[in-house]
Amino acid sequence: MKKTIIVLAALVAGVSASAAEGQSNPLSVSLDSTFVSTYVFRGLEIAGASFQPSIEAYYRDFYAGVWYSDDFAGQVASETDLYAGYNFALTEIFSANVGLSRYLYERQIGDSTEAFVGLTANVLLSPSLYAYYDLDNESTTYIASIGHSVPVAKLGIQVDLSALVGCVQRTNGIADYSYWGVGAAIPYQLSETAKVTAAVNYTNVGDSNPAGGISSEQDQIVYSLGIAIGF
Repeated sequence: MKKTIIVLAALVAGVSASAAEGQSNPLSVSLDSTFVSTYVFRGLEIAGASFQPSIEAYYRDFYAGVWYSDDFAGQVASETDLYAGYNFALTEIFSANVGLSRYLYERQIGDSTEAFVGLTANVLLSPSLYAYYDLDNESTTYIASIGHSVPVAKLGIQVDLSALVGCVQRTNGIADYSYWGVGAAIPYQLSETAKVTAAVNYTNVGDSNPAGGISSEQDQIVYSLGIAIGF
């Protein structure tokens, strides 16, 4: 998996150089490297402190990317996610996002494919509603979220606030569960193409044992620090 990421990074670097040759080229690429204190996915703790790099390419309204997570302690299998989707406007206010994700694990146990569709409103708090369906595990997830940026003029920064609530419905005798979370992020522009973001997120799981073997502490606080570079 790590070799795959390295090769993709090299390919993206080549594509980015080509894209930079012409301003009219609709292709853009972003590279992100993030460190998290705990890897939490939909309210559940998947791994401890982890390194999570990603590569995402955009072509007009289409996008595709690769996301990777590696546990520093080496106790949890590394994960690689491949995804692609399409963003399009429905009206002046509403936009939709549809796509497909493939979750791959180092030990090839539990690999799955998930389809998703989302709706976002370009109004105050930017509310969005997403639905995900895992084709292999036959589970469904619904996530509603809001967000708002607060400028801090004296410091020359902004604070991005967010909140979400999710519901996961699963089969095979594993309990359904719900969760909610809030977060705050401070992005800092290093240059026209580079940005550093520090964030903290709090998540609360509604069920004391929803994961069927995965750690599911009810309260999770996650700290993260990442740098993103766009081309």
